[in-house]
Amino acid sequence: MSWLDRVAAHILEKMVCLAWHRLVGRISKSLCQLMRQKLGDNVPPGITDLEIVHQSCHYIIVNKRYDVLINSNSSQDEVTVQTQMKQLFPDLASQNLGHEFRFAHRLDFSTSGLLCIALHKKAAAAVAKCFVHKHVDKYYLALVRGHVSKEMLDIYLPIGDDIREEWCGIKMATPLSRHTGRCKAAHTRLLVLQKGLYDGYPATKLLLKPITGRRHQLRVHLSESGHTIVGDFTYSNRRDIYPYRMFLHAYRLVIPSQFESIDVKTEDPFAEHDPRNKWAPVETLHELTKESFVKLKLGRKWYTNKDS
Repeated sequence: MSWLDRVAAHILEKMVCLAWHRLVGRISKSLCQLMRQKLGDNVPPGITDLEIVHQSCHYIIVNKRYDVLINSNSSQDEVTVQTQMKQLFPDLASQNLGHEFRFAHRLDFSTSGLLCIALHKKAAAAVAKCFVHKHVDKYYLALVRGHVSKEMLDIYLPIGDDIREEWCGIKMATPLSRHTGRCKAAHTRLLVLQKGLYDGYPATKLLLKPITGRRHQLRVHLSESGHTIVGDFTYSNRRDIYPYRMFLHAYRLVIPSQFESIDVKTEDPFAEHDPRNKWAPVETLHELTKESFVKLKLGRKWYTNKDS
């Protein structure tokens, strides 16, 4: 076999291997959705399943449902935030834009919560400027496996692509995994709200603030800390399939745009009174109050200011 034949055979082997891994991934994901819908409380999203939290002549803030893409180039994805927005606001959809609306930032498919949509070019530029200069504050709620020992924790772990064939383009990783491509610095801060039980097993409710904005940052950092988010199919290595959803939610969004100052919150989707959550708090360390948000934003500086 010539050198050229060996190279061609190697490329073919790689292509077949990648196609196989992608097929396994799609089957696993479909199986997970089927299990959650048949055995759990996961109801497929509808075209009108979108809550409007804030609306002005500059911005619309929506509460995205879990298991919904923001947009898609596939005709099979009938329900996305884009198609939901077009259903609710057909006059605002612009054919001159790639996906008809100006989405100011992103949320994962499995993550629910607050998403900002700019209604004109200058408003979009103003939000982008806020993100670039790190003037935007985003706060998330999460339910994670196990009891987090520290009241507040800063996680500093660089994040890059997971370079394994089966996870290429799907999963991110840190240098701790030894399967990481080129990494960028990433910083997450967490505050423990409650400790208790999820479906009879130890779990912790957290308030999270991503200081940087890497892809899958919160999910990666929590998984690497030994506290994977409940229902996180990807970062549990496709094992956590029984919870009806992934328990990560964008709870509060603060954007000091030059057009208007936005500060919005949603309801807590992981409250114990919802039987779908199977959440039983045992110990409360912090409430969702102004002090908790200030404490999370300042980090260690909060203790210094408190003592002085």
